[in-house]
Amino acid sequence: MKKIAILTSGGDASAMNKCLSSFVYFASKYDLEIYFVYGGYKGLYQDAIFKSNYNEVRTWTFLPGTKIYTSRFPKFSDPAVSAVAAENLKRKGIDCLIAIGGDGTYMGAQKLYEQGVNVICLPGTIDNDVASTKYTLGFDTALNTIVNRIKEIRSCMESHRHIALVEIMGRHCVDLTVYAGMATEANILITNENYITLEEFLEKIKKVRKTVNGSILCLVNEKLLGTDGKPTIEEYRDYVEKNSNEQVKINVLGYLQRGGEPTAVELIRCTKMVEKACELISKSEYGKVIGIGPTTNEIEAYDIPEALKMKNPPRIELIKKYTTDN
Repeated sequence: MKKIAILTSGGDASAMNKCLSSFVYFASKYDLEIYFVYGGYKGLYQDAIFKSNYNEVRTWTFLPGTKIYTSRFPKFSDPAVSAVAAENLKRKGIDCLIAIGGDGTYMGAQKLYEQGVNVICLPGTIDNDVASTKYTLGFDTALNTIVNRIKEIRSCMESHRHIALVEIMGRHCVDLTVYAGMATEANILITNENYITLEEFLEKIKKVRKTVNGSILCLVNEKLLGTDGKPTIEEYRDYVEKNSNEQVKINVLGYLQRGGEPTAVELIRCTKMVEKACELISKSEYGKVIGIGPTTNEIEAYDIPEALKMKNPPRIELIKKYTTDN
């Protein structure tokens, strides 16, 4: 029997609990003893490693977030800190650490791997910014949540013929904004890949208004407006209202995008990725990340350094194709 420890790291994502329950579900099939690390890499450093309880964990399957908590722990980049974490795992006889998170989580896992710890990573983040997988765990749920909120916002905006300016999460990855725009038939997108000025924004609104009598939907990804000298989202609203007869209503969706029960698609992806991880453990193949092959659509495994070198594809062609102002 092999002992594995699982941690969740970085931002929470709705599929994380499903990953935990899936590992417990497959434990008997692959002869595994499951431990949880509470609090991500910080918890690993603090030796917060405890054996799982099957009857408790099986109730977590559909819960959003992560029941074993998560954290951002910049100090883990210090070799002395990661060495303590590695020693905690070795002292408990852990055969493999499963790290669920994004690229930052992968980098932490690689540090441990270089210190003699067997590791396997799964992509858990709503942002879909992990290039070694076509879809991250958490993305589909977040996207569905965003689309549902936009539907509610748009029904109100339509009644008044207002402009909805909706800010969406994703850090520096545009996927949530772009795919939400495709799903909701957004009129204008403002992203890292197609930034537009105040003047250009107004001109696009005027162009859309020539054919659209009701509401106008504009989506913008977070961490763009108001940074590096760019006008804030409020300044975009004010500029349009000052120079036209339009009314602009700002909606920052915020943390509700991380909530919501995981979708069926998400649950299935979790099951497949976790079983792939269990197969790798049974073969003693470590230092890997698991994901949906960007070109194959199959569950694939890559060496961590290889995965970290991959780049996300640009989305500018999707933006041009699926927004009505082009």
